[in-house]
Amino acid sequence: MKEKKSEAARLCRRLARGRVNDAVKLLYCEQAPGDLAALDLGNVTEIKRSDKGVEIKFLDRLKALAMLESLEAEAGAAPLYEALEQSAAALSQTQGAQDHAV
Repeated sequence: MKEKKSEAARLCRRLARGRVNDAVKLLYCEQAPGDLAALDLGNVTEIKRSDKGVEIKFLDRLKALAMLESLEAEAGAAPLYEALEQSAAALSQTQGAQDHAV
């Protein structure tokens, strides 16, 4: 499960920071470039070509950043929660020891 979250976080970072240079190349090409597999189109969600031109829709970077923030908050919450539990237990033991001493 932790591996899936770290992979999702890695992907969200890549999408949020991704470049659109190769997609822009498609706008100015009369025909599709010879090696489409070499283009980085990871941030492209849709491409439409018509007699009026080419329409390219890109991934919403803000949504990718929000997802990344959510994943990182989940990952950081567990250690914080465990530290709070340990602190509460230690405080409880200290309080109990003081009550028995009196």
